[in-house]
Amino acid sequence: MTRRAAANAETRRRIVDAAIALHAQKGVLGTSWPDIAKRADVALGTVYRHFPSLDQLVPACTSENALRTKPPGPSILVGLTRPQERIGQFVQELFAFYGRTAPWTPRAGIDRHEIPVLDSILSRREAALKALVEETLGPLRRRRHALEAALALTDFGVWRSLTHSGLSTEAAARLITEMLMTWLTRRSATR
Repeated sequence: MTRRAAANAETRRRIVDAAIALHAQKGVLGTSWPDIAKRADVALGTVYRHFPSLDQLVPACTSENALRTKPPGPSILVGLTRPQERIGQFVQELFAFYGRTAPWTPRAGIDRHEIPVLDSILSRREAALKALVEETLGPLRRRRHALEAALALTDFGVWRSLTHSGLSTEAAARLITEMLMTWLTRRSATR
């Protein structure tokens, strides 16, 4: 039974790996079960046996991909007390994460409107990001529009625009950190 379970787990892993790769190329809605079966080198029925619908496939893929791409969490702030350090570390880690997830993010943003399970997963991730921004800002989050400004300036689209214009991810992170700190400092000085 152990060998059979190991073979079953290996087949499942190959299917998830294939789906993740195809989702990066085509999006979730653009990927068919026959595409996945061909890429995983398994029978079509095997894919359906493991994942009868998107409600099973999407969570398996997003969970595995999160393990691989490592989204930033509260641990990135451990030991950092100064606002500029905290904000700089947050933006750097988030932008590096965007670099790792760039193949999936735009397509997922489109597909989520047609796939409730994907929308639910992305909504939870957005809530976690908002909580991380609040924690990053600390007392500065009480400033008027600080949270909204930080979320807007650290959005995937901002990272993509800056890197497509020629900035490295690190340079883009430094620029956004400087913009946020300048604005937050100015706002605190004028209140």
